[in-house]
Order: sequence, then C-alpha cells, then structure tokens
Amino acid sequence: MASDLSKLIQDSLTITLAGLLAKDAKILKVTKAHPFDIEDTQLLQVESTFDFSNFSSKFSYLVPAKSASLIFNTMMGSPITDLSEEIDDDAEDAINEFVSNACGGLTTTINAAEFQDVGQTKFNISHKEILNGNDIKNLETTFRFEIDLEDHELILYINFDEAILDHITEIASSEITVHQERKIQEEEPEKVEEISTQDNNDINEEKTPEEEEETPKDIDPKTKKLKLLVMIIGGVLSFIILSFFILLFMGVFDDETPKKEPIDINTTKKATKKVEVIQYPTLKKVDFKTSDINKERINKKLEQLTKYQVLNKEELEAQKLAEKNRLFELEREKELLEFSKKNHEEPVFIKEKELTKIEVDKKTQFKEETFSKETPKEILKDKKTIIVETTNTDSSKIFYAVTNSLKYSLFKTLVQETKTAQARISICNDTSGETTIYIGPFESKELRTKMIELTESNNIAITAEDITEKDFNLRCNLE
Repeated sequence: MASDLSKLIQDSLTITLAGLLAKDAKILKVTKAHPFDIEDTQLLQVESTFDFSNFSSKFSYLVPAKSASLIFNTMMGSPITDLSEEIDDDAEDAINEFVSNACGGLTTTINAAEFQDVGQTKFNISHKEILNGNDIKNLETTFRFEIDLEDHELILYINFDEAILDHITEIASSEITVHQERKIQEEEPEKVEEISTQDNNDINEEKTPEEEEETPKDIDPKTKKLKLLVMIIGGVLSFIILSFFILLFMGVFDDETPKKEPIDINTTKKATKKVEVIQYPTLKKVDFKTSDINKERINKKLEQLTKYQVLNKEELEAQKLAEKNRLFELEREKELLEFSKKNHEEPVFIKEKELTKIEVDKKTQFKEETFSKETPKEILKDKKTIIVETTNTDSSKIFYAVTNSLKYSLFKTLVQETKTAQARISICNDTSGETTIYIGPFESKELRTKMIELTESNNIAITAEDITEKDFNLRCNLE
C-alpha cells in the first residue's frame, strides 16, 4: 500500500503560517476546486518540483490576491482589514518565501519519516507567475484548502500532477466545493419555466368552445371616438364645478359693499367747519461768495478728521523700531522694579540692636554714613561692640563682586553665608550701560573670593571688580 502524504502536506502549511506570522493556523476544510472558486480572481502560481528517489512530482501552489495580501500585511504588521485584490511585488516576495518554507518543511518531514516507497526527496522552485482565475480551465487535480488564521479566512489552492496522486489519497478523495447560492440561482429559472408551462396547459385545457365564441371582437372605430368625446366633456365639467366650489370657499363671490347705518330723524347734528391754515416760512436768500471761505481753518479741521497719517516706508520702519524699543524699556523697567521691591523687602543681615540708624536709598548709597574718613562706626551685635575702621577715600579701591543674574533671593542667602558685616546687593549699570548687580563692598578680598566661589557653585557667572566709591556712585546713579 502506498504511503499517504496528505497529513504531512497539510501540517507543512499550518506550521509554516504559524512560524512566519506568529498566529495559530488550522485547516478547516479541504475540497476539490470549483471554477466558481477562482472566477474573476487574480492568483500567484508558484511551481515547486519534488525529486523523490523513485519518481519526480510537481506541486503548483495557487494563492489568491486577498490571501497574499493577508499574509504580507500580517508579516509587516499592517492592518489586516485592508486587503488588496491585486498582487504587487511585495506580496509576491512574501508568498515566495512562504512556499519555499512550506516545501522545505515538507521535505524535512518526508526524509525523517523514511517511507520505503517514497524514499528521500529534495525540492526546488522552478517557476512563478501571476494568473487570472478565468484563464484556468483544468481543475481536476486542484484542491482548495480553507485555513482559519485566528478568525481570518485564508484560502490556498494546490495543483498536483498524476505522479503524486497515489500518495495523497485523503486529499484526492475530497468532494468538490459546493456553492449553494449559485445552485439556487440556477434552479430558480428552471422552476419558473416549469410553473409557467404548466399554467398555460391548464388554461388551455379549461377553455370551452362556448367561451372561445364569446371572446370580444374588434371594437368599432365610431364607438371609440364617441367614448373619447364623452370622457373629454365629463372632464371639462368636473373641472368647472371644482373651480367654482374653490372660489366660493375663498370668498370671491361675497358682497363687499359697506353697510349703511340707519339715520335717526329725531336728532339734529351741528355742522362744524374745520379749516386748516398752513403757514410756509419765507426762506432768506444766501449771498455766497468764494472769497468768504477760510481755507486755513478748513484745512485744520480736515487734519483733525484724518485718522491716519500717510507715511512712507522709512518712516513706518522707524516708527516700528521706536515702538519695539519702547516696549523693551518698559519690560526692563518692570524687571528692575520687581528686583528693587525684592531687594528692600527685608535687610540682608538680622541685627538685634543698632546703635545708630542708617537710612539707605532704593539703590544702596555708600557715603559718609557707611564709610567715615576719620571716625569709625560702632555697630552693636550680640551685645558686643564691633569697630569697623575704614580709611577709604574717593581714590581708594573697594572690593565688589559683579554679576548679570537677577536671582536676588539666592544672592541674599550667599551673602549671609560669607558672614560679611557690610556687603549689600545693588542695581547698577556697567561701562557698556547694561544692568548689572553689584554685591559689596567686602571688608577683605578673602570674603569676596568666598562669595564668588559660592556663586559659581550655583552655575552663575560672577567676576571680581575693584572700583572707587565715586565710580560706584556714578554707575548706580547715586550722585
């Protein structure tokens, strides 16, 4: 008895689909192909030749366009619902890979089974082309495989030659595909014809000679004209009657004459005469002279009425630039005002007691109140008297730290960490006129260096600058 390869062929299809598409594949039905299956359908034919030990056989895989599109879209992760009815190059490559893997898996399985009548085998893809289903006439050895691919229907066809038919007895014994809708459509016209012929026969049988004699003869032409005339007259009369009733309901025939009130003879009425007197005012003539026109006054009024002035292109650009500068200055003043408010919310150093009160302007002014040329200032701190001796003059240098950042709260904390007794935060302008923050003066360069290190640790650029008290007051507008 010949070996049956039907199960191995079906398993090669499902295992290859599961491996390529990562989806569960299951063959639902195997039937013999019907011409209606491939009618008006584009298919890709891939021929594979199997060389067995004792014979050679050719398998022709026929894949419809929708099945090819389903396999390609699943491989690429594209939407499965959007299936094409034409085979393109991408779908052709995907089907070629699928058939090659399926044939390879089938060859491996057959060789592992070691069938004596079949022996060892190998395959090669010999030919592939795109066909139209209407052009395929011989479907005697072509079988239809209906596969369930996770709730998606996948249809494949395989055409076997006669050499392998003895080894696929299970597939070869499959019944032909049944198209119930086409079968009903073909049977209905036959039933209608049978019923109509039967009715005609019954009618012919039921007719008697007397009924045949009573069949109406041709109508006389004069009677036809008479009937037509009567119908026309009846239609005209009905139209006139209908129009009359419509006009009657619309009130066309109602009497519109006004009703006269009865005159009472016993009463007398006095006749009153009403005379309306209309007085027309006399208009004065205006003696108009063109010399009376004040041209200067009219031109001034016209200039007041003009909403926009006519400007050339250069004037418009200058106007836009001036407006842009004005907005920039407003924004800059706003930032400086906010910074100034924060600068004077509270003092940098907390003092329990002060021997003398020093009044400081909005922009810190270091004059004789802070630096004395001869007499030092005494400041009471923690119940101890600290004498700050300063011998600075207008030409002596003062130690400052300069930055462009406006982070007041951070600088305030850092100044307190340096433990300086006199450094303040001031808003000034540098030599180029840009807004700059001056922190100082420091009692020594060591304190200023500590302030610079603390500021740079917070990723803020800061530099050291030694200037005189006069230069500081000029830059900060204190003189």
